[in-house]
Amino acid sequence: MSAEVHHLSHAELLDQENKRYHAFINLALFLSVFTGVEIVVIFLPFPPVVLFTTLITVSLVKFVCVILWFMHLIYDAPLLLILFVGGMLLAAGTMVALLNLLARSDVDPAVLHDSGVVIHSATRVDGTSIS
Repeated sequence: MSAEVHHLSHAELLDQENKRYHAFINLALFLSVFTGVEIVVIFLPFPPVVLFTTLITVSLVKFVCVILWFMHLIYDAPLLLILFVGGMLLAAGTMVALLNLLARSDVDPAVLHDSGVVIHSATRVDGTSIS
């Protein structure tokens, strides 16, 4: 333990807690506005690329806000934040790599027919046919 002790007055402690409380309230309002934006964007006639890009961007902003404040990473040591972000980037990279490796378009249709999987014709977002 450190020999140095920090003495704060009751008023200073109360002021710090009030600042944190107001930060959480402001963040909750900010997140609710962004959730409303997500809901509105879904119903607007945007091209799918714009729609998905907007939704993913807004979701990432909301995710970062939640992990920083509600998980208290903003108040912890920077090393903990770096470890958390590093783990998240590793997990995201693994997910993207697996999605690219196991894409349905890369599977031989004969294998899918032999396994009893029913293949339906579908259309991708860019208008090309998936068979």
